[in-house]
Amino acid sequence: MSATVLAFLAVAVTGCGHVVDESDGGGRVGTATGRQTAAVAPLEDAAPVGATQIVDDGGVRTRVTVEGLSPAQPSVYGFPVAGDLQQITVTVEVVDGATSVNPLYFTARASDGTAYGAALGTVDGQLLAETVSAGDRIKGVVAFDVTGPPITSIRYSSALGEELARWVGQSVPGEPAAPVPRSAGGQGRTTRGDLDLATPMTVPSCDGTGIVVLYSATAPGSYEQEVSDQLARNPGAQYLRTDNSCSSLRQATAEGNAIYAVYRVAGRTESEVCTAVGAAGGGAYGKWLDETTDPSYIIPC
Repeated sequence: MSATVLAFLAVAVTGCGHVVDESDGGGRVGTATGRQTAAVAPLEDAAPVGATQIVDDGGVRTRVTVEGLSPAQPSVYGFPVAGDLQQITVTVEVVDGATSVNPLYFTARASDGTAYGAALGTVDGQLLAETVSAGDRIKGVVAFDVTGPPITSIRYSSALGEELARWVGQSVPGEPAAPVPRSAGGQGRTTRGDLDLATPMTVPSCDGTGIVVLYSATAPGSYEQEVSDQLARNPGAQYLRTDNSCSSLRQATAEGNAIYAVYRVAGRTESEVCTAVGAAGGGAYGKWLDETTDPSYIIPC
């Protein structure tokens, strides 16, 4: 059975998720078909919502960030919800090894122990279920249908149900978060952007590596053609979508359009980047891939 079919079945079966009531300490899981027992592994430490935690799951190390606990904007074509729809934005970056990512690995809890499973298929930009390898970075939304007490913490568990990390915080009042834009080319390997070209979109690590930007496509409706043409003209080049990448890259145009950059990895020093910029010619320029450099900064060459 294909991964696509399995993912579809997961959504169809789980629908709006499940609610766990642990106020009696029994770890009872409430579902539409009955109850079953589930072991919960409490953690001593917790980070505030918005923080990044290093998670070690059987030797596989990942950086997991949970942020933006807030009201969610329901998808126009999403599943109905019974309560207050809340969401978090999750970023998973694999440091060593490979691991599976799934929105069902995230659970929201209230102060009395009530827990809410991921409300699948209710918001746009949902975190995809897939395998992520070292150097890959994936970002997406996980929503919760809050039918009882408000959320006070977020739990992240392994595929086997072992709790790996915990974040504490309450929902920020205000307008529902804007939905994450859908991929310009349909379903991709991340929540934002793969254009389904012969060359897959990359999500590089924000580790200070320098790149040479060869071309930027900014016109909706022609992303696929422009990027495909530039990849053909620049053998060995790759492409990324900036709002699914590092904050050192401009995240969108002034009009709010997504930016697809065709690039080559250039090195880790300014001299290496400038050598690559000179070899590329034309309007090529250098950028750092990190989370600290101002997006307007271009490496001087």
